[in-house]
This record gives sequence, C-alpha cells and structure tokens, in this order.
Amino acid sequence: MKNKRGITLITLVITITVLVILASIATYSGISVVNSSKFTAFTTELKIMQTQVNSIYEEDKTMEIGDIITGNTEEQANKVFAELAQDPTTGITDEAGYRYWNKELIKQLGINGVEQDFFVNLQKRSIVSYEGLNYDGKTYYTLSQIPNSLYNVEHKENQEKPIFDTKLEKIANNKWRINIINIQYNGYINKWQVKYRLKDRNNWNTTEDTSFVITEQGDYEVYIQNGNVVSETKVVEISN
Repeated sequence: MKNKRGITLITLVITITVLVILASIATYSGISVVNSSKFTAFTTELKIMQTQVNSIYEEDKTMEIGDIITGNTEEQANKVFAELAQDPTTGITDEAGYRYWNKELIKQLGINGVEQDFFVNLQKRSIVSYEGLNYDGKTYYTLSQIPNSLYNVEHKENQEKPIFDTKLEKIANNKWRINIINIQYNGYINKWQVKYRLKDRNNWNTTEDTSFVITEQGDYEVYIQNGNVVSETKVVEISN
C-alpha cells in the first residue's frame, strides 16, 4: 500500500508541474498576442497620421497647426527627440519646427482612428508619437523605426541594394509630382518607404506612397527603404 501511495504522490506532483508549465506558456503566449495587437494598432495610427499630414500639407503648405511646445509638453519632447537623435533610421536630429497635436485637435481636423497625441512638423511632413510604444524592449516613435518583420513582409538577407527610377511631372505652377517607378529588388518586399529632401536641408521627409508632391524648386535627394534594406540616393532636379 505504501508503494502505491508513493507512486500516486509522484504522479500528482508531475501532473501539477506539467500543468504549471502549460499555464505559464499559455500566459506568455497570451501576453505576446496582446502586445503584438497593440503594436499593430500603434503602427496603423502612425500610417493614418502620415497620410493625413501629407494631404494637409499638399492643400496648404503655409498652415500652422497645433500648439507650440512648452511646459510639460516640452519636457516630453526633449526626452523623445533626444532618443530619436540617437537612431539614424529616423533622420530626425531635433524638435525644431514641431508642434504638439493632441487627440482633440486631431479629431477636429477630421482624422479618425487615432487615439494618441503627436508631435508634427507639417513643413517636413514628419510625425512623431508623443509617448511612443514599448515593444520587445524598444520604444518606437516613428514609422521609419519599425522593423521590416513587423510590417508583415518578408525579405531575404544579404541582397543587393534595391534600384528604382523616378518620373517627374509638373502638375501646376510651382507644383511637381515625383513618382517612384520600376522598383527592383531580389527579395520579398512589397512595401517601401520613400525618403526625400532638398539637398540643403537636414531632415528627411517620409511618405508611404510611391509618389509625392513638392512645391519648391531645387535638387531633391530621394531613396527608398524597408527596415535595413536601403537603396542608393538619387537626385531629382526641379526647375522651371
């Protein structure tokens, strides 16, 4: 009888141990799914804001929207932009020209699906999340920081740089459209960010579209990027 009881007790301990391990795995998986969902929602809001800011700029590039960064907002801005300045993927070096857009203002502008505050530089068409989101040990503030794998696209490592062509259209007086065409890359990427700037400017503009409108003459530097996959920079000359 003692031996049978001993076997029963050992079996019970093993069963409990296995159940605890399975419960831990389930809990971790559940947390992982929740965090992944939060990051997907965060990324979607960044995309919505980027698209809307591009549209607002194209309607009137002289508009000044949002509050000047002061007080507690300035403290947060100093923290965020100090972090961004350390990340070369953002092309952002300081907070000059940025304004504070809170959720109420964003809704007043008719932008739906956004539940966070932003720092926005309308002239550079640049958006930065006010608080960011910590995911897998890193805090993200901009679309350019988001790794390729989190865009749900794949790419092969150690590929050659992507190549592309540009097509310039004049669509009105002092208004041109630059189109990114014939993108070629030996990998599985179907989503690109376009970075561009006037050669004498410090910060890069970012768009999720492969065409964008500019209203100033000059030499524009342009490249495409997806995570660590970055093309060579091309120069597009614009003049009357």
